Formats: sequence, structure tokens, C-alpha cells
Amino acid sequence: MFLTTKKDIKEIIDAAKKYQNIGIVGCASCASICLTGGSAQVGEMAQSLKKEGKNITFTISIDEPCDMRVLKEDMRFVEDNLANTDAVVVLSCGTGVQTISEFTKKKIITGTNSKFIAKTEHIGEYSPLCRGCDECRLNFTGGVCTITLCPKGLLNGPCEGHNGIKCEVDEEANCIFMNSYVNMKNFGEEENIARIFSPRDYSIKTFKKNI
Repeated sequence: MFLTTKKDIKEIIDAAKKYQNIGIVGCASCASICLTGGSAQVGEMAQSLKKEGKNITFTISIDEPCDMRVLKEDMRFVEDNLANTDAVVVLSCGTGVQTISEFTKKKIITGTNSKFIAKTEHIGEYSPLCRGCDECRLNFTGGVCTITLCPKGLLNGPCEGHNGIKCEVDEEANCIFMNSYVNMKNFGEEENIARIFSPRDYSIKTFKKNI
């Protein structure tokens, strides 16, 4: 899932200061799990904006606002209200925010900060595992993404600062390359520790409209 955190309400109010009629769209998927965009958070946002004298034209929580097909289907329920809306506050990840912007053609105000693709441990406890770099090397790293989990974002490591086990940056954590090697050894793939990956090709991150 994509982890999001709540923005300071003062930032949202500041972004909305020129707009009176405001709709609110929440994400009932990832953001709901993060307690940043579910129906409860949509309700809280409505109350906060009403206190600022804003007129709330509609509130809706959509299962996957990042999916244009789902978005188009669900927004039919509020299309009349949308016509009288000046701005839309969106409680979802940045992908949902931009999808809603493209669909509504309205001023969009994001209510969250998008963090990373995460593993959910418990509600409120998440671990970053992937950056979506489009050059996945997990087949040869013992299933560990060193780019995401190394504080220095190293591709080929470990760095010279580690002491054999612990990380130079976070002395309470094991060096992620040591964890990677342990996994390789368990799989009988120790030879992969000597594999040198080519520098990352950032040009592939320049996406075209259709992939």
C-alpha cells in the first residue's frame, strides 16, 4: 500500500483561503488504512473547514480514486454538487490527487503527504519496502531492496562506514547489506554478493502517457 500522513490543517486552510465552496474526496483503500483518508477523516475535514466558514458542497469516500474507471463511476453520485464546487480537498496519495485533478478540472487541495510504498505491520505501524524504481533487483539481493532500506540509498554496498554488522547511519539497525547476504546464504546464492549492478537508469522514470 502507499503510505500517507496527514498534512497540518493550517496548510490546507491556507491553500483553500480563496475558495468558498469545497468538496471533499477520501480514499477508502490505502489512505483509509493509514487513517488519513477514510470516511471518518473525510468527516473530520468537513468539520474543520466548516469552522473556517467554508460551504461543503459534497463529501465522498471512493475505493480507489487513483483508478480513473472507479473514479468516474463513483463521482456520478456527486456530479450535480461538483458543478457548484470551487475546490476539492483530496485525502489520498499523490496519484489519487492527480487523477481527481485530471477528472474534475477543479482546483485540487491535497490533505496528505505521500511517503512510500509500505508494508503494514499494524494500524499505525508501517515499513518502507519499495520506491518503485522500475529496475527491480530483488532476484539477486536475497529479496531485500537495498535502495529503499539503506539510509544512503546504495545500490552496490555495503559502504565503508559499517562495522561488519551495524549501520553507520543508524547504529541500532543492522546494515541492510548484511541482512541481504544472510538471505542469499540461506538460499545458497552467496555468489550474488559480488554482483555489481550498473548505475540506475533514471531515463526510464520519464513516463509516457501509456505504458
